[in-house]
Amino acid sequence: MRKSVHHDRISAQYQSVSSRYDLVKNLPYAFAERETLCAALPDLTGRSVLDVACGTGYYSRLFKRLGADRVVGVDIERSMVDCAREIEEEDPLGISYEVHDAAGLPVLGEFDVVTPIWAFVHAKDAAEYDGMVARCARNLAPGGTMVALVSNPDIDLERMTAYPRYGLSITPKEKHGDLQVITIGMDVDPPVSFDGFFWPAGITEAAMAKAGLTGIRRRPDLAPGHVDGVNPKGYWTEFVENPPFALYTAERP
Repeated sequence: MRKSVHHDRISAQYQSVSSRYDLVKNLPYAFAERETLCAALPDLTGRSVLDVACGTGYYSRLFKRLGADRVVGVDIERSMVDCAREIEEEDPLGISYEVHDAAGLPVLGEFDVVTPIWAFVHAKDAAEYDGMVARCARNLAPGGTMVALVSNPDIDLERMTAYPRYGLSITPKEKHGDLQVITIGMDVDPPVSFDGFFWPAGITEAAMAKAGLTGIRRRPDLAPGHVDGVNPKGYWTEFVENPPFALYTAERP
């Protein structure tokens, strides 16, 4: 699929940071992201996973180490995929990587789990958002699970001032129609940043339902070591009360 101008810009942003993208996974906010994601995953032992918007393959490798039998990672940016392949060559886990835009994702097979992580945040409009979700759903085997990490539809923009404490900054920019454009920055050296959108409440659930998925649930946001709740005076409180992401799961009947 030929990229649009919108997706060319996304690709260029990620191309500029591909060689150091894994560094962001060592930031505090990423610990909470990983905790939230892993708590929502089904048992991956012996199962197949399609990792959509895999970047340099950080979560693809995690899924393999959690017991997945087959893992395929796809990303819009070739330089990201090249980095993931280089890591695979140096430390083979049996993961394959392909270049695909989530907006034009083909059917690559029937996977037990499909994990679009931060993929939908880049949809340019509601129709493309629905299309991305539908294309991911078509890659699910019957009984399979989608685990999607998206922007938080209930975010309090004023409370985002707490994010630098966790290695993250989000700066609101101009509006794109009714959508709030944001720049997401990660506190590594040199900095990593990309643009995306905050999508309104209900968009993810509606898109999943249109794609024929059932059992749609928003999962709780978690902090490392605090599965049963966060101390109201603790380090993670401000982040978990107003996280930048939301995680949804759904099943293909």
